[in-house]
Amino acid sequence: MINVNIRFFAAFKELIGKNELNMNVSDGSSIKDVMASVEKTYPEVKDILNISKFAVNMEYQDICVKLSDGDEITIIMPVSGGISNASENDSYVEITYEKIDMGRVFDFVSDPSAGSVLLFHGTVRDNDEGMPVKYLFYEAYEEMAIKEIRKLINNARADFNITKVAVIHRMGKIEIGGVSISIGISSPHRVDSYLASRFLIDNIKETVPIWKKEVFDDMSKWKRI
Repeated sequence: MINVNIRFFAAFKELIGKNELNMNVSDGSSIKDVMASVEKTYPEVKDILNISKFAVNMEYQDICVKLSDGDEITIIMPVSGGISNASENDSYVEITYEKIDMGRVFDFVSDPSAGSVLLFHGTVRDNDEGMPVKYLFYEAYEEMAIKEIRKLINNARADFNITKVAVIHRMGKIEIGGVSISIGISSPHRVDSYLASRFLIDNIKETVPIWKKEVFDDMSKWKRI
């Protein structure tokens, strides 16, 4: 037998009422085998599991991958505190529960060798397809989110000529008009700043384990950012 730990976030966590689940499973078990056991215990999660991705020890893995003793599995749903950060000389990544200091983003990415500094700020709008939104609530698997954003920055550097990058994402409750994410990029020429910024925001939405809950007057729903 081997022991694995499963972590739950966002709507999944609310649905079963737990943050994590520790399980003993047979040697040679795959993610698929473990999820079958989870579904047997909690049949209400079947539809979510069928469209989810999975990470083992903060790395995305195929559902058929075999597990080892002590592995941590995270269910990454494709649904719509403290501070964790990682900084280097030319890049900065932060997950925060505090209001984002946009001036600090600009200051970090500014550089004498750069002819372009581009700032992108994602803000909370007051509606979703015409339905009035009261506020948003963000949640993340913070350690993995930092790691995945770092990977995206490295990919952006491989494709675009950029000088410095800063990505800060806010968690918790954010009111209408508040900034949920700030991306700053500097580059010798403006086209690389434009392209790299779009690459980062589009792919953060696709691969980084961050979820948002849209809260309306009489309901709420979870979505991938």
